[in-house]
Amino acid sequence: MAGPKNESRFAMHREPPRSAPRLGPRLDPLRRNLGFLRRWLQNPKAVGAVMPSGRSLATAMVAGIDLKAPGAVVELGGGTGNITAALLEAGVPIDDIAVIERDPGFARVISARFPDVRVLQGDAADLRRLLRQAGVGPVKAVVSGLPLLSMPDRVCLRIISEATQALADDGVLLQFTYGPASPVSRRILTRLGLQAERINWVVDNIPPASVWRYRVAHSAKLVHKRSA
Repeated sequence: MAGPKNESRFAMHREPPRSAPRLGPRLDPLRRNLGFLRRWLQNPKAVGAVMPSGRSLATAMVAGIDLKAPGAVVELGGGTGNITAALLEAGVPIDDIAVIERDPGFARVISARFPDVRVLQGDAADLRRLLRQAGVGPVKAVVSGLPLLSMPDRVCLRIISEATQALADDGVLLQFTYGPASPVSRRILTRLGLQAERINWVVDNIPPASVWRYRVAHSAKLVHKRSA
């Protein structure tokens, strides 16, 4: 379960549990998409796409999570909050969601759209430190919309390593990509002992995208425990 909130200005105040999540002032999807496009124009490599993930893609990402299992769900690169919305619609409790967003503009958008969702402004390469400081854990799933293919291999390795090490024993990492192949290279998969599986292909997203699920192989878990 997600623990006490972080002291950051984006970590929202918690109110007693409610039947439905509290939503901020409604922002027209067109305005959100235009804001996303402006961010892409400012820094294409950091944003990775001209449009945020669509509803179908967000739903496909959430479908890869065992919603009945205990633990928190951590989102990397929240963007305009479409995957956050899908998590809430699927019934993931607000207190079990933590969104990591490096861009302060996107962090503000998510915080305004979902006032009760925990948003931590920071770098996914420092994921475990951010979660530890915020008291989040154990983590059953990490869902990522980060543009891994536009990142240097060493940065990608650091992020994937942080994400998989943050997971509980049976946890999963979910990542979408615009193409059929795994966005995590074979070299990184081998180095981290990960099993990769493409679980969905979303043709009605713009552009079409595939959803990949990664798990730490049993043999890699044994090596890690022996070296700990």
